[in-house]
Amino acid sequence: MNLYQEFLIIAGIICGLAGCASTSDEVVTSTKAASVQSSETSSLKSLTSNTSIYFDYDKSDLSVTASSQIRSLAKALKSNNSSKVSIEGHCDERGTREYNLALGERRANSVKELLVLNGVDSKRISTVSFGEEKPAVSGSNESAWSKNRRAVVKVY
Repeated sequence: MNLYQEFLIIAGIICGLAGCASTSDEVVTSTKAASVQSSETSSLKSLTSNTSIYFDYDKSDLSVTASSQIRSLAKALKSNNSSKVSIEGHCDERGTREYNLALGERRANSVKELLVLNGVDSKRISTVSFGEEKPAVSGSNESAWSKNRRAVVKVY
């Protein structure tokens, strides 16, 4: 609860005790409106941070967790129609450069398709594949590879 919400509650209590014309319903309504505004601000802040969607080895299909992340992102994007989205597809170091570029593209497109299915205008979304060229983590083991098999969603 922010300072404004606390003020509204205290003001409601004081007015209730003093017999002011303002009713507690008006205070509750004001508090709810402030809460919704705070929630929308929080959603917009989350849009400015990058979201990583992780994939299994040699896969571009979305897990249940990834689908849930993307649906939440779509909801936030629909409430802020001015934002645009760039989706970067990435792979681990295994495979040829050409294969990984194609796999990264499939991963980025999987994310884009689910955003569009959830109501985000496709004109607001661009995709790019970096293949294995921009690893998030260095290393040649499963721990590193699992962090590099991803799509990064950037909102601007």
